[in-house]
Order: sequence, then C-alpha cells, then structure tokens
Amino acid sequence: MIRGSVVTQRRRCGKPSCRCAAGDTLHETTVLSYSDAGRTRLLRLPPSQIAAVQAATERYRAALGAIEAQGEAGRAALIARLSGPGAGR
Repeated sequence: MIRGSVVTQRRRCGKPSCRCAAGDTLHETTVLSYSDAGRTRLLRLPPSQIAAVQAATERYRAALGAIEAQGEAGRAALIARLSGPGAGR
C-alpha cells in the first residue's frame, strides 16, 4: 500500500522553440503526489512503475475506507449502548 495519488502533470518547459511553447502539446510527467509534514511532494514515476504504484494507492484507499466504516460502526454501537434501556445510571 502507498498513501498518495498518481497524477499526470502537463506543463510547458519554457524553451521558446519547443513544441509546447504554442500550448498545443504539453509535456507530460506521471508523478506520485503525497503530503509530507503539511507540504505536497511529487515523486516522478518511471513508466515501468506507474501501474504498480497506481494499484498500491488504490489498495491504500480501499483499506482506509474499510477502517472508516469500522469506526462508524463502532461509534453507532456505542451510541446505541449509551442511549438504550438503563443508560444514564
């Protein structure tokens, strides 16, 4: 599992004679975007790693969703216990 998002950045390189200067076809780079100490970090991914990293980020999001669902169920159970008969004694 990897925390972060795989995104494709499109940008101009800044060279006046480059094909991207007209804005027709920009340069693309696939990166892993993640937060570290409150700052967004970007890690350039080689083409051979994109699919594996994408799958790992999806596994992270699935696991996080499962944990959040368990937390909600636990809170609902606590509320039911505390508001049931005999609660408040």
